[in-house]
Amino acid sequence: MSSKKPIELAGVIPFRRGEADWEFLVITSRKGHWIFPKGVISRNETPAEAARKECAEEAGVRGSILGAPVGSYQDRRRKHPCVVEMFLLQYEGETDWKEEDFRRRLWCGFDEASRRLRKEPVRELLARAVELLEQHPIP
Repeated sequence: MSSKKPIELAGVIPFRRGEADWEFLVITSRKGHWIFPKGVISRNETPAEAARKECAEEAGVRGSILGAPVGSYQDRRRKHPCVVEMFLLQYEGETDWKEEDFRRRLWCGFDEASRRLRKEPVRELLARAVELLEQHPIP
């Protein structure tokens, strides 16, 4: 186990109401893997603020954070341990997309998003997000 203090990151599970059911936004990492937007929390921002900012920068999507974090998972960033706190982000529209040249994005249903996400803890958080959305209906 590493003695390094984990880096704190925040991310979002962007969602919107599709024609049939909930849709979730997944994006590609710099290495081409499907992920949810996330990034390091700066000193002068809350985890929710950092998560919203990262979604705009990495996915070109703006929205509102809903409620408390869905949960968190442990990860690694350049061989350094980190903890990623994940929030639900309700889609409100598009914004300038700083990383459009090297990322792809895809809106898809739960099953497809779950298949594309590589990491089991992230898939578990997606399932938790669906539970939360079903328990607290969103217009």
